[in-house]
Amino acid sequence: MTLFEKYYDADYERARDKLIPKAEAKANRNFGKTCKIKGNVKESRKRAAQWSKCYHAEMNRLVDEAGLKR
Repeated sequence: MTLFEKYYDADYERARDKLIPKAEAKANRNFGKTCKIKGNVKESRKRAAQWSKCYHAEMNRLVDEAGLKR
């Protein structure tokens, strides 16, 4: 048995994947789907970092709320 087979949990992955649209929607509401300032690399990276932080925080919150355990 490989480590992947030993630790992979398909049910957990499916349950977590169902939460992605909610977290993505929140990040998009807060920071938009794309950077509105074209050609400004600094602002684009800043927005991307903020979007990612929001998305992951919301995913963690939703996982906790759903009671998903690994």
